[in-house]
Amino acid sequence: MSKREKRFRPDQRPKLRAHGEAPKRGLTPAEEAAAAAYEASLAVPKSPVAPAVVAPIGSRAASTQRLTAEIAEELPIVRRDLRRILLTYGAMLGLLAAIWFVATTTGIVAS
Repeated sequence: MSKREKRFRPDQRPKLRAHGEAPKRGLTPAEEAAAAAYEASLAVPKSPVAPAVVAPIGSRAASTQRLTAEIAEELPIVRRDLRRILLTYGAMLGLLAAIWFVATTTGIVAS
């Protein structure tokens, strides 16, 4: 028994695509140049926090210097996060005060 040919209704027939209309793959020369410039900017090392005096590895001074460098690197991030937390807290507190004021002045809630 042979396999039957799949038939389509005229409105469900798959659309034929010409090979010339296939999307091109890869990057354009302008995109390659932009990617190379971006990678070059990533390759430039950031200026690390270098201690003035390098202590021997494993000593207490070395661990203190490493900890100081880590704190100096993360302190701006912590400050930014705390600023956002305080801003959110202040906005929520202000909204709550506004709701309380409207509710008590309109008589919805008797204080």
